[in-house]
Amino acid sequence: MRKILIPFLIIATVFTSCKNDKEDDVPSSPKENFALYKVVDQTIYDIMSVYYLWNNNLPRYRRSENRNPESYFESLLYTDDKWSFIFDDYEELDAELEGTPYSMGYSPQFHYYNGTSNVMILVEYVYPNSPADVAGLKRGDIILEVNGKEMTPDNYYNLYSEESATYTLGIYNAATNQFDDGEKISIIATEIEADPTVYDTIIDVAGKKVGYLVYTQYINSEKYLSHINEIFDKYIVSGVKDLILDLRYNGGGDVTVAQYLASNIVPATVVEGEKVFTSFVYNDILTYAYKGDDENFSVKFENTGHNANMENLYVLGTQGTASASELTTIGLMPYMNVTLIGENTYGKYTGMFVFDKREQGCSGLNNWAIAPITMKYANADGYTDFVDGLTPDYKVEDDLLSAYQFGDLNDPMLATAVSLISGDANPLSAKAAHIKPFQYIGRDKSVLNNNLYKRVIVNE
Repeated sequence: MRKILIPFLIIATVFTSCKNDKEDDVPSSPKENFALYKVVDQTIYDIMSVYYLWNNNLPRYRRSENRNPESYFESLLYTDDKWSFIFDDYEELDAELEGTPYSMGYSPQFHYYNGTSNVMILVEYVYPNSPADVAGLKRGDIILEVNGKEMTPDNYYNLYSEESATYTLGIYNAATNQFDDGEKISIIATEIEADPTVYDTIIDVAGKKVGYLVYTQYINSEKYLSHINEIFDKYIVSGVKDLILDLRYNGGGDVTVAQYLASNIVPATVVEGEKVFTSFVYNDILTYAYKGDDENFSVKFENTGHNANMENLYVLGTQGTASASELTTIGLMPYMNVTLIGENTYGKYTGMFVFDKREQGCSGLNNWAIAPITMKYANADGYTDFVDGLTPDYKVEDDLLSAYQFGDLNDPMLATAVSLISGDANPLSAKAAHIKPFQYIGRDKSVLNNNLYKRVIVNE
């Protein structure tokens, strides 16, 4: 991962808060935790004082608080900050960021259904060769019960997180607009290879070779980057100049991976010219600290050795398309034809650094890791602050209730891209509407969802 090699700064200045101090009750924990909390909280505050994008809005630090680190961290966050997070086990966080989580191996969407408080899961995708894949779970499947229990707002995430589970699948009855119980499948979680390139193929469209790549997370893993290279080498051999990049469930990840993927896509002249992929804006402290080091203010396209010299990019996006996915999309816009198909994206134009006790000056975090927002990003044209997300050029609903498998040309989003490539003047295919018997709650609470990050390692 890219290393930010600057000293960790401890700033003694006391900042005046623009928001009210938040009083939290001392957690009901053993007294021996209080001394630990004090050290962790002090370290959190020191890091936030230097790196947090909105550090001028921090409340004053009160040394006698002894708050639980999670509630303390949240009390520091600026009103507009929906993304900074704290994690209580940095090694578990590492596993997720490196793409080797302990998991069933599928990506869920949670919904209320049938006008009740019951919760169901719609499966967005399944990682190949994962326990879920082996058990036969697939994209578009409906899960109504876990271990014989109906899911509710109070228990659904705990049930989803079970390490061993029997799922009762649902069958949608269009005539009654209800869900009926279907088969049961049992799955046991294990450490999986969460390779984000879950599907790829080359499609023949009116005599053109068109690449189709489903990419689900920006994970910095040599093995996963090698897989990307293999795919783009196939594109090069086949003469692919049009790429359909399916980011509809990609909530973000490592900025250097976004740079890498974009460098494989962009026209070769852009790589050769070392053009800017993205630029960053920091708080006043970091702006001064990074002065004279251009690498901290911008990221340029790089020569990966696998550039396919693409001409046209078609991005499939939804509300689940966030951060590093949005960065990839806007970062390529100044240099090639980029068409966005689907729904408005999430709208996250900020990034974060990840800190844990291995970084210089951060040993006081103990086993905690924090990821505060540290920057805003923009493309080479200065485009940023897209608070309402990126607006699609062609609006197409992602309907998981009647989902097609990846690569199926009946999938409305994929079909729209293919129609555009073939020259269809009216690419939107008609599809019968139905009343959705569910209400969206959210997705997996993965730290990668809706986040763009860089690791900060300063003590090597």
